[in-house]
Amino acid sequence: MTDRKQQSVALLKLLGEDTAEAVLSHMPSEYADDIRSQIRAESGSGMRTRQKRALLKDFEWFFDFALKSSPRSMNVFDDESADQQEGENDEATVKIRLTGNAMKDIHLLSIHQLSGALETEQPRTIAILLNNVPPELAANVLSLFADELRENVARQLSKEQNAPPLLVDRIARATVQRGVTLPAGPKDRRDHADRLGEVLRAVPKSYRKTMMEAIEQEDADLSKALMRRLYRFDDIVDLDPKIVQQILGEIDGTTLTTAMFEADERIVEKIMENLSRRARLTIEEELEFMTRVPESKVTAARETVSELIAKTDQENE
Repeated sequence: MTDRKQQSVALLKLLGEDTAEAVLSHMPSEYADDIRSQIRAESGSGMRTRQKRALLKDFEWFFDFALKSSPRSMNVFDDESADQQEGENDEATVKIRLTGNAMKDIHLLSIHQLSGALETEQPRTIAILLNNVPPELAANVLSLFADELRENVARQLSKEQNAPPLLVDRIARATVQRGVTLPAGPKDRRDHADRLGEVLRAVPKSYRKTMMEAIEQEDADLSKALMRRLYRFDDIVDLDPKIVQQILGEIDGTTLTTAMFEADERIVEKIMENLSRRARLTIEEELEFMTRVPESKVTAARETVSELIAKTDQENE
C-alpha cells in the first residue's frame, strides 16, 4: 500500500511544479526538502492511470471538505465567559459549553443537531466520523438520515477506514460548528404542501373554497396535492350520517375492510352504524379473520376513502 509520503510525492507531481512548490512552501523545511528530493529522483509517477485517478479523487474530496469546514460564527461560549453571558441571552436560545475537544463536543450536540450537521456531507466524510464515535450514537444518527444517504454511508462504513487523527478532528470540528447553529429538536420535514394543508384545514370552509380555487388557477399540481392533505380518513367521524352513507355507497367491500384494519374504534363505530345490517355482518366477519395487512395497502385504501370524502364535501358545498 502506498504510504502518506509517497502519496504526497505522487500528488504533487500530478499537480505540476508551480503548484507543488506553492504547497511545499507551507510545510516544515526538512519535510519539504525530503519531498522535493523524492520528486526529483523519480522520473515518472510510478503509478498506474487508475491509481492516479483515485489519488486525484481523494484530493478533490479532501479539498471540498476543507472549503466547507472553514470557520463560521457559532452560537457557543466557553466556561470562562459562561456566567457573564448566561443572563444576557434569550431564554429560547440554547447555548452549548464547548470543551475545545471536538470529539468530546460531538456528544454535547443533540442527535438532531448532529444528524442535521452531517446530512449535507459526502457519505465518505460521514463514515469517517461515525467510525470514530460509539456504535449506539452512530446507529442513532443513521436512523435519522434519508434512506438513500443511509445506504450510501453504510457502503462507506463497510470499507476499512484509516483516516489520520488530524482529518477525523477536522471533520469533528466542522460538524460541531454546523451543529450548534441548528435547532436541538427534530427537523420539520414536512414539505410545502403539508404545511399549507395544515393552514387550510384550520380556516373556515367558506374561505377554504375560495383559497383552493385561487391555488388551482396558480398551480394545478399543488391543488391536487393539497386536496389529498385537506381530507383524511379519520374525518369520517365528524361527517353527517347521510354523507357517510353516500361515501360508503361508492366504496367496494374489500377497500373498506382494508381501510378499517386496526383503525380507531370511533372510526369503526361510525362506519358500522351507517352500513346495512347485512353489510355490517360481512365487514365484521372479514375483519375478524384479518391478521396481517401490508401498511402500504392500508394507506392506499384509506386514501381512497379520503378522496371520496373530499369529492362528497366539494359537491355538498
